Amino acid sequence: MAGNDRRAEEEIRKAIENHMIVAALIVIVTFATGFTLPGGYVQSGSSSNEGNEGMAVLSLPDNSTAIKHRHFFKYFVVADGTAMVLSMCAVGIYFLAALPERNKNSLLATLIYGYCLTMFAMVAMVIAFVTGLLAVLPRSSMAGSAIKFIVLPAFLLLFFLPGWFIMTVRPGPDPEPEFGAVAGAGA
Repeated sequence: MAGNDRRAEEEIRKAIENHMIVAALIVIVTFATGFTLPGGYVQSGSSSNEGNEGMAVLSLPDNSTAIKHRHFFKYFVVADGTAMVLSMCAVGIYFLAALPERNKNSLLATLIYGYCLTMFAMVAMVIAFVTGLLAVLPRSSMAGSAIKFIVLPAFLLLFFLPGWFIMTVRPGPDPEPEFGAVAGAGA
């Protein structure tokens, strides 16, 4: 029995390592996205934006072309920051799993908690992607409508439906080979 627990702990540790890579990639992408904002930055030498050099174009109240897209930009910033914080927490949780003297139950709890944080970070990252595109696309564009009514619902359907199915369907017990069938195979 101790051998099975040891093997289970090793499998959980491998899963934690793989999940940590995914969470770290989300941290990297959302961090980089936070500095390459949609709409770009105010360039120096622009007389109409004196004193705002380096500011995000869509964040300025006096930018008349961005007024109707500013709320999407705000949603983008919140969703991107949320994705980064959630994935950073997941990395921290996975990092704690490396501490010695962790039993199988605590490792499994760590894996599940980190998994949930990573999944929520992925959802926030998709929301940031969609709102970032909507912030820079013209309101009347076909691409903006496609994103709102096709891409986002398709992601939610393809993300949550299989996830729900995987989480609710429980596999049956592994069939135990009969001793006589295994022993008789060599005879």
